[in-house]
Amino acid sequence: MVAKIKRQIGGLSLLAKLGLLLLALLLLLAAILLLVFLLPRHHRRPLPPGSPPVNASDPDNIVAFDFSPFLILYKSGRVHRMDGTDRVPAGVDEATGVTSKDVVIDRSTGVGARMYLPPAKGAGKKDLGGALPVLVFYHGGAFVIESAFTAKYHDYLNKVTAKARVVAVSVDYRLAPEHPVPTAYDDSWQALNWVAKNGKSGPEPWLRDRGNMSRLFLAGDSAGANIAHNMAMRAGKDGGQLEGGVAITGILLLDPYFWGKNPVGAETTDPARRRQYEATWSFICDGKYGIDDPLVDPLSMPAPEWRKLACSRVAVTVSDLDDFKERGKAYAAALRDSGWGGEVEEYETAGEVHVYFLDKPSSPKSAKELTFVAGYLSHE
Repeated sequence: MVAKIKRQIGGLSLLAKLGLLLLALLLLLAAILLLVFLLPRHHRRPLPPGSPPVNASDPDNIVAFDFSPFLILYKSGRVHRMDGTDRVPAGVDEATGVTSKDVVIDRSTGVGARMYLPPAKGAGKKDLGGALPVLVFYHGGAFVIESAFTAKYHDYLNKVTAKARVVAVSVDYRLAPEHPVPTAYDDSWQALNWVAKNGKSGPEPWLRDRGNMSRLFLAGDSAGANIAHNMAMRAGKDGGQLEGGVAITGILLLDPYFWGKNPVGAETTDPARRRQYEATWSFICDGKYGIDDPLVDPLSMPAPEWRKLACSRVAVTVSDLDDFKERGKAYAAALRDSGWGGEVEEYETAGEVHVYFLDKPSSPKSAKELTFVAGYLSHE
């Protein structure tokens, strides 16, 4: 058969042979086109648009100080806060019935406060005018984050106000690094004297009409506890009284932030950890005060200085797993041993970390500590 086909092709003229070759080429081309257009084609997805290149030499991108998990300071001065920047409105709290409102203390600096008033008692249990203790509260946050208006502190103050039945003033002081220590102390002192003045003569009605300034307490957690201690110390150095002759009844230090150069008790001896705490304190105060300054290390004070603490009652709470526990306990012991004539109470929570009661407000341990706090503030 093949030989017969060859003979037939061989008998064709040259022109016919060229025609057959052209026909074969056309058929081959048609077959190729058929494959191209009829078989499924796979398309590569387009690449997403690229991020703009980061200028590594831009001061706005160069880290000057990493204070994680609180904030990062960049060389340009830009501050990126990682936590404690939320804000919730004042009003009536459905869970407790407590009413809150915001007040301005100094318009030039922006210092203000959120005030809290407990609900009226039921029939036959009406509060008498001016019968409520007054609580000035300083929030924590390592002096660099949080405010009087964040959800964490708003919820906590609602609970304390309802359970202890106090008029509470939660102070919003300015933060480092934009305003290094001692700004937080100065703002807190101004707010404390604003409370004392209004409690005696107004015009703030919640303090003037509902507050009993003979039962004035200062409290705070962590850095706020540090502030509360230093406010009582400053009052003692100013003659023991605030504006209008108002005296501080007691201070409540919740997991207080104190530190120092040398370890106390079972405090960590890890050099890196201790250098870290020393570096963050230097950052907070812009290097103005050393780690053994009495502002951060009250244990460095001699006994006569302790006796200037301007109140008659002190309560210190600590948490078992807190790095600051040992120094909080040493604070209470040093105060007792100094010859200071007041009453010192201590409260310790086992198996918990620093200010756990703010992060786990519904836990049984938090409820138990809240009962202690309320009892301390309402005890006459």
